[in-house]
Amino acid sequence: MKNMGKISALRSKYNEYSMKIYKMSGDLADYYIDRAIESEDYSNISGFLIDLFSGNRMFDIKYLIAKYKEFGLHEKIEDVYFDIEEWLNLKTELDNLIHDSENESEHIVKMNEDEYIEYMIDKNKKELKK
Repeated sequence: MKNMGKISALRSKYNEYSMKIYKMSGDLADYYIDRAIESEDYSNISGFLIDLFSGNRMFDIKYLIAKYKEFGLHEKIEDVYFDIEEWLNLKTELDNLIHDSENESEHIVKMNEDEYIEYMIDKNKKELKK
């Protein structure tokens, strides 16, 4: 549980990026739908919308950003700053911290009373040295 503050901060930043992804996705979906209505050809949007909203697989962020810029939506609607490297690092760090936290919780649950008391004493000593 030592990383709860850091996990919370990372989740907050990750949620900011998720909101940007949803915004760009919605803008792109609107763009595709508008073009389909104008041309009365709906075949081009079905694959994009199915991939986008099905949730069956992770949507390709680089593709999303490239399409957003290709159609000039960053100029027409809003330029959404999205640092892919930061997002990937953030996601990896958050996943690792959550995994480590779950492992620590599992370890604590398996301790008997004496082991848990010893664990808490050692933990407090480490925190005091910081």
